[in-house]
Amino acid sequence: MARPPDPTARERILDAATALFYERGVHQVGMSDVVDAAGTGKNVLYRHFPGKEELVLAYLHRFAERIDRQMDEATEGRPPDEALVALSRYVAGLVTHRRYRGCPFRNHLREVRDNSTRPSRFALTQVRALRRRVREHVVALDVDDPDELTQRIWLVLEGVYAAAPYPDRTRLAESSVGLVEDLVA
Repeated sequence: MARPPDPTARERILDAATALFYERGVHQVGMSDVVDAAGTGKNVLYRHFPGKEELVLAYLHRFAERIDRQMDEATEGRPPDEALVALSRYVAGLVTHRRYRGCPFRNHLREVRDNSTRPSRFALTQVRALRRRVREHVVALDVDDPDELTQRIWLVLEGVYAAAPYPDRTRLAESSVGLVEDLVA
């Protein structure tokens, strides 16, 4: 008699894959690693995720949902200048967290050089979404050159992500918030 499907299997697999991909990178993790970490059989894994690409995409979607929600919460109800500073504080808080190992989207794009894959296209969309988010707030400021201000703020935020591996990342992250405050003043 066949066992009934485990309703928690998909989430366990995704939890295991998320931890492994974030810690090691997608190229360093095999499907058998995910099976072992999730405590499932390969047949269960492939029932939920037909291939590694689908699993990586689900991992990136999971981060996107959380990050989008947190960015919305950080900026909700704030005037545009305060929203931009709050956004910079959010990014600074991410990169200074003790368990932070880089932005999953930027990590993916660095690791997987093929931008034609669905996960890579999604990761690139998420990176561009931050720029769009910045632009929306900048346009609401009604400045003379919203494109230039968007570019400057976005570059500050990208710099914070790039500084994440450095030992003095906390100081750099704090400075980035000050830079954004200066830019919107």
